[in-house]
Amino acid sequence: MVDDDKLLLFDVSNSDDTDIVFIEQFVQSVIGFSSQYGSDVSISYTAYNIIGKPSKFPDYGDFPQAFVMRTYGKWWNEAPSRTLPFMPQSLGKIISQDFIDLLFEEAVYPFRVSVYETYNPGSVVRIWAADHENHWRLLWEGEPQKVDHTPMIFSPVIETINSPTRLLRLEFDHSHLEYYTELDAVLLVGTKEPIVNAETHQVPSHDLIVPPVGKLTSQILQHNIHNIPPQIDIPNSIVNFLEEELPQLLKGTGEVGQVLSTFNKVTLSTGAESFDILPDETVLKIFGYLSLLSLCRCAQVSRRFHDLATDSQLYTELNLKVYWYCVTATALRSVSKQCLYLQKLDLSWCGDFNHIISEDFIDFIEECGGHLTHLRLNCCKFADNYCAMKVAEKCKNLKELCLRSCHNITELGFQSLASLKNLQYLDLYRTFIDLGPLKAILKSSPQLKHINMGSCGHISNMDDVAQTLAAYNKELVSVDFWKTYSLTPVGVKALHKCQKLEEVDLGWCGGVGAPGDSFRSLATGCPCLRKLFLAALRSITDRDLEPFIEHCPALEQVDLMGGHSITSDICVKFLTRCNKLRLLDVSFCDQVQDSEVAYWRMVFPHVFVQCGYG
Repeated sequence: MVDDDKLLLFDVSNSDDTDIVFIEQFVQSVIGFSSQYGSDVSISYTAYNIIGKPSKFPDYGDFPQAFVMRTYGKWWNEAPSRTLPFMPQSLGKIISQDFIDLLFEEAVYPFRVSVYETYNPGSVVRIWAADHENHWRLLWEGEPQKVDHTPMIFSPVIETINSPTRLLRLEFDHSHLEYYTELDAVLLVGTKEPIVNAETHQVPSHDLIVPPVGKLTSQILQHNIHNIPPQIDIPNSIVNFLEEELPQLLKGTGEVGQVLSTFNKVTLSTGAESFDILPDETVLKIFGYLSLLSLCRCAQVSRRFHDLATDSQLYTELNLKVYWYCVTATALRSVSKQCLYLQKLDLSWCGDFNHIISEDFIDFIEECGGHLTHLRLNCCKFADNYCAMKVAEKCKNLKELCLRSCHNITELGFQSLASLKNLQYLDLYRTFIDLGPLKAILKSSPQLKHINMGSCGHISNMDDVAQTLAAYNKELVSVDFWKTYSLTPVGVKALHKCQKLEEVDLGWCGGVGAPGDSFRSLATGCPCLRKLFLAALRSITDRDLEPFIEHCPALEQVDLMGGHSITSDICVKFLTRCNKLRLLDVSFCDQVQDSEVAYWRMVFPHVFVQCGYG
């Protein structure tokens, strides 16, 4: 219980001579996350492992008892199945790929958050707290760190907030990591009363306590007049943007001359540098390089700016994932007025705490979904069968549909998606889709190029799925079977008919076992393979891998992690004969020695040879 973890760390002599009691809590439960290395039928490497006190810290290494996310490094962003962000100008400097939501037993005013990292630390980039009104408050933000191979308690100085919380969200950017990061536990330290005293403004710190402030400073803090909003000279700022920043944005696009020549001509003819004299077409072109937040600010400057900043031409793409923490039904209704020609929408991570419900999304799609070609709803709790049916009814031109971890869509909703005839990209990671609806969707999607079925535990016969892909989806470029245990060599062999395949992930597909001649069929039938992930296929041998070296010269990424029977001989063949190879993962391959890996890294510097501990 939490009572056992209450600690009186130090006393503060307030006006009523009371003590500040700090409460230490570890995670009680996980209520949401974007990905995990483990599967939902096991506890190894899953989000569940972050619950409770540290079990491995201060040990360093790869532990199945830790929480591990699905990706690391740059490799997934360089694979054929990669996706590009919508409205990229809205992306900030710090871009996260994953999150986890952590619930604690008792609501406290947060004073410190400590993350226990036991393998490849340094990927935490944001820490959020949900206040008593279920609004997210940012406690800390910072760039990912490059850290040595050592365990770490990451405990940044956080912002003080005036509301208690028992729910934290951690965001991660692991694009810089050389291998998977692993987390053991998260500690929340806080108080039952506000840490900042309303009268004395004495604030405990990581150095025990800040000395009392004077009367004048106390009054300034109390009235919050020390926080001065920035005063921006908007006309001069925009002129500066045109002259200095815009050319950098346009560099390489071939449009810099077109846009700036108009500005220069008008400036020369009038002898002025007023933004008001630019034609609407030029202003719209400039506004097209602004983020959604910047457009909202521009809309408040003047009537002309409002009309231009809300022009539907600027809203053919909409990325609300970036603003997940503040997107509500009201915001969705407001932006819908500008989305008459919306083609690409990313609502991933949005709508928790019922800030968006199914009806809100349905209304939005009814009004703005007619032209949609790309829709991402990853980790959206509001997405249910009614949402799926509305998408199927309204979005007939849909090419991309991402439903990662949308657990409220069941057989009825998935079955309705079979009416979509133009799908090219389908992400079903950790959904509850069944065999019947999936086959129906595949049969109605002859243009399908990419499909992710990783951790889809409700599919009873993945061989049947593979055979359906082979028969109906000849355009297939990538397929992800990650941790789908019903796939066997029969299904692998069937894939040889998908001759345009460039990416196959069979990681942890235990049913593959001894692959027989299925790998040879796959290699000969799919010579364009660029990415081949065979993680934890314990029974594969050098002989099984030979066909890929012989028939797949375009290989760039090869993951052989955990192959107990793989020897250094086959690794050398990959390194010497696959000239485009950039990644070779031989972590935990018992027959491969560290000294050999060190030599390969020296002789083949263009290939990142991964070997677990580095």
